[in-house]
Amino acid sequence: MIITTPDRGWAWIVVVGDFGAHCLSGYFFYTIGLIQMIIIEKFKSSILETSWIAGVFLSLILFAGPIASTIINRYSCRVTMILGSLMLSTGLVLTGFVEDIKWTFLTFGIMSGIGLGLCYNTGLIVIAFNFEKKRNMACGIAISGGGIGPFILTPVFQLIYEKYNYSGFFLLLGGLALQNCVFGAIFRPSKTELAMKTANSKRKETFCDSVSSYMKIVRSGSMLCVCLGFFLANISIYLLYIHYPEYCLQTKSSKMEVSIFLSIAGLFGCFTRVLFGMANNSHNIDELLMLFGVFSLLGLGTIMFPLFSSYTTAKVMFACLLGGYSGCCWAVVNSIVINILGHEKVAHGVGYLMIYVGAGTFIGPPLAGFIISYGGTYGDSFTVAGILLIMGGFSCLCCTMCQRSVDTKESFDDFEFTVKADENKQTILVNNSNEENDSFLLKE
Repeated sequence: MIITTPDRGWAWIVVVGDFGAHCLSGYFFYTIGLIQMIIIEKFKSSILETSWIAGVFLSLILFAGPIASTIINRYSCRVTMILGSLMLSTGLVLTGFVEDIKWTFLTFGIMSGIGLGLCYNTGLIVIAFNFEKKRNMACGIAISGGGIGPFILTPVFQLIYEKYNYSGFFLLLGGLALQNCVFGAIFRPSKTELAMKTANSKRKETFCDSVSSYMKIVRSGSMLCVCLGFFLANISIYLLYIHYPEYCLQTKSSKMEVSIFLSIAGLFGCFTRVLFGMANNSHNIDELLMLFGVFSLLGLGTIMFPLFSSYTTAKVMFACLLGGYSGCCWAVVNSIVINILGHEKVAHGVGYLMIYVGAGTFIGPPLAGFIISYGGTYGDSFTVAGILLIMGGFSCLCCTMCQRSVDTKESFDDFEFTVKADENKQTILVNNSNEENDSFLLKE
């Protein structure tokens, strides 16, 4: 059995696979507004109704965090990614053949949402298992795929929709989603991942154990501040991504121009995520302070955008701002969770954070639909989104006041792995200077 070592060797191949997985997930995040428009055209439904479908889809991506972390702790990142890919592909293909919009709640909203959620959350957690010293930089490189994917795929799938219509669009999108099976196959078990399982080898984690771990996380005041910050920010971010395309269409932009705006957003997102991850790789940088700056600047830009929304230049500038700043937070989420809770709780910590992010994404799209359906304008919804973004930034800033440092310097380099093999079995011997040696039989 081949094991990856943190920050070296195959760990960087894992980053390449994770980059590809984020290319696919980034397309869904950035272009959910275009997908909503396609559903509206197919079923002649209202904005409020389709906003609920989009809200369910986006929220389940992030509500799936605890499910993903539990499967990862029980099996592996590889198994979780492949399982998510199969669910996502099945849901998209079925969506292409439904004839009633009510079924899209099940096929696209629920099935595809959970499937993409397993893939997306695994893509975040696998970096924490494979990197220690260069974690932020590696995470920034991986999630930059969330910008490259929309940049390449948005105009391509717009042309696919124009040529093959609704069914062909979702059928081909479902086929593309199967690529996550290939990326997941690259996720070999890491030294860190096996060491964590070794520490818990004397007892098998049950459902009650998972609940107990989450209850300990709930009592962390610092974690609560971070979760509230992400909750408020993601209400705004996904409100913007869903309704930005329709807002541009109302201000006399064409569908192809809207797809180009979203491609520009994806391109800028690619560069800023890498740069943000590299900047935060220094020990002198406070990740939470950087998040405060990012959320606040994006909030101010969102409040100002309705004043200039009729100008194409303003639409391009806002696309750059939205794409560049909305995804930066994911470059440092692993480090923030580890700093607050410790390395051994990173999977459960990220899963718990995703519950709040999922709640925010569930509220955001219907909130804008509600504002518009009851007499408001897209400009009003953007103003509300900007205010919530600034509030989210201040919540992250408050975390620095109540944060308790935990000793995360204990490295998994203390574990020495020796693999012995014969014709019938493989045995892994784990040596720790502070504990007795343990050996495990590995299934081939």
